[in-house]
Amino acid sequence: MTEIIPVILLLLVIASGFYSLLALYCTIDFFRPQKKELGETPSTPISILKPLSGSDPELFENIKSFCVQDYPEYEVLLGVTDPNEPALAEVGQGVRIVVSEKDLGANKKVSNLSGLAGAARYPLIAISDSDMRVDASYLEHIAREYFSDENTGLVTSLYKISDPLSVGAAFESLTMALDLIPSVLVARRLEGVTFGLGASMLFTRDALDAIGGFEGIADYLADDYQLGNRLWRKGYKIVLSRYLLEDKAGIMSFAQHVKHQIRWARTYRACRPKGFLGYGITYIFPISCLLFIGQLPAVISLTALGAAVCIRLCLALVIWKKVIRDKNWLRWLVLLPVKDICGFVIWIWSLLGQTVVWRGSRYLILKDGKIRKMA
Repeated sequence: MTEIIPVILLLLVIASGFYSLLALYCTIDFFRPQKKELGETPSTPISILKPLSGSDPELFENIKSFCVQDYPEYEVLLGVTDPNEPALAEVGQGVRIVVSEKDLGANKKVSNLSGLAGAARYPLIAISDSDMRVDASYLEHIAREYFSDENTGLVTSLYKISDPLSVGAAFESLTMALDLIPSVLVARRLEGVTFGLGASMLFTRDALDAIGGFEGIADYLADDYQLGNRLWRKGYKIVLSRYLLEDKAGIMSFAQHVKHQIRWARTYRACRPKGFLGYGITYIFPISCLLFIGQLPAVISLTALGAAVCIRLCLALVIWKKVIRDKNWLRWLVLLPVKDICGFVIWIWSLLGQTVVWRGSRYLILKDGKIRKMA
């Protein structure tokens, strides 16, 4: 029995190698200059909804960046479920505050979003998490992408951390850049985009009403995934924007990074169980390390390990050049082998439990991604 383990590991390395090369191709292809020009700036006004719960690093500057958009007409609404929310003390002028006291389900963010949507003036709605920052072209860019195809129901966006301020934030940044972004682009290539990403989502009120509003997803942890997936199931086209938002993670500890990744992994497992199991082959470096420890000839295991390192570094350099564009990011690449091994351990760990910690509360993940708050 022990003799077959190295053979299985070798097959996994080969499969992982094919995936890694596909991820590299998809990344290069997605970020190449676009030949097709987008249309003129739309005139449809937009309501930007930003739910708040607790403070985020540089919250004032994050919100301010959404208030200075080069777009004809828009509004910014900040939502809270508690009128005494401490984060409101960091909010400046030029925004509307909406207090949503109605409790729709276990996911308080969805209750918040429902109140915001009810108060929004305009038919086109943009949602973005409170830790995101943009430049003045953000709204125009995603609006032009939305109206470039009449079948579009949702425009969603990737995100990055360009200049991590701590080791934990560096692990988070490397995970986003070298795991999340390529996996989304591979999924886009193989099956199309069938989900939303909470960093940014743009859709119409009519589309939201077509899936039953926010009430139908109030008991789900991954509200962004559910919103996009339900629109896709209704026949709407989901567009992945070329615009990437900046995640201001601040000084994140390694423990915070691990908690966040476990929550993300278990949420992914609940929403897409088959995809989550397949996600294991993305860890080419840890699998190659296991192969090296095995009993195959050294020339095979060393070749596999060297190829894994080369592929990961190639992907890192492509992401840096096309997405990150900050030289400070390159110094954190020394953490990449450790990050990959930690990510593999987190992936295994995520298979062994059903609970997550989110915004200071613990939740039990139920069937299909529903959640129940634990005492």
